[in-house]
Amino acid sequence: MKDDLLLILTALVCAGGAWAFWHYLGAQALGALSTIALIALAADNYRLRRRLRQTPGSGPPILHGRNRRGDT
Repeated sequence: MKDDLLLILTALVCAGGAWAFWHYLGAQALGALSTIALIALAADNYRLRRRLRQTPGSGPPILHGRNRRGDT
């Protein structure tokens, strides 16, 4: 019973937040979502590159049987 009430409360808070987001941002909401996605992508890329630098033996990929242009 308690879990059901918490789930309904969470759903109401999320619905209210979504309504407020679209209501107050209006036409700029798509730009805001794009900006948030771009910042999240850049942060994830930074995190993954830092992790890759810390991994031993993580140099550039080796192309077997082909040169860098893709010719055989």
